[in-house]
This record gives sequence, structure tokens and C-alpha cells, in this order.
Amino acid sequence: MPAMKFLKTAITCTLICASTLAIAQQHMKTPKERAEHQTQWMQKNLALTQEQNNKVYDILLYYARENEEVKGMPRGRKKRMEKEGMRHDKDGELKGVLTPDQYQKYQQHVQEIKEKRREKRAGQMGY
Repeated sequence: MPAMKFLKTAITCTLICASTLAIAQQHMKTPKERAEHQTQWMQKNLALTQEQNNKVYDILLYYARENEEVKGMPRGRKKRMEKEGMRHDKDGELKGVLTPDQYQKYQQHVQEIKEKRREKRAGQMGY
């Protein structure tokens, strides 16, 4: 009888883990999907020209792919510095493509996202 109970528990745990992993993988987007999503947001909210749209997509795709490589790095100062450098470089390239007004709206959006993430983390930590 104890062996049967153990087997049922093991199967239940395996199914829960498998379904959790499947759900998590559905939310993970490829670099191409992230670049497309971000470009669509910018097209809709910043009224990009076709030329800007193409350039923005190329920039976002490049940095989304670079970010994939950094994700594999162990946590720590080096990873933070690498990500910060990439954000700085990406913003510089976008600034060269967008008009000053578009770039300002983009920066406001980035700040709003950062604030939402901070609030979410603070809520998870119970602050």
C-alpha cells in the first residue's frame, strides 16, 4: 500500500511540474517575437514612418538576440554591466532613428515599464 501511495504522489508531482514548465515556456518569446512586439508598439504609439519602422525593427532584433546570449550568464556585476551597456547602445541607436518627440515618448514608456516592474517586485516581497 505505501508503494502505491508513493507512486501516485510521484505521478502527481511529475504532472504538476510538466504543466508548469509548459505554461512557462508559452510565455517566453523568441528574440524575433519580442522585436516584432516592440516594433508594433512603437509603430502604433509613435507613428513611425516605414523607413523608421524597418530600422527600429532591425535594431530591436539585434539587441533581442544579444540579450539572449547575456541571459545565459551567471548573475552578478558582469551581467548587470553587460545589460546596462546594451540598453545604452540600443537607446543611442534608436535616438538616431526617432525624432526628438518620438524618442521622448519612447523614454517615457520605458520609465513606466521600469516603474511597474519595481512595484511588482515590491508587492512580491511584501513591501
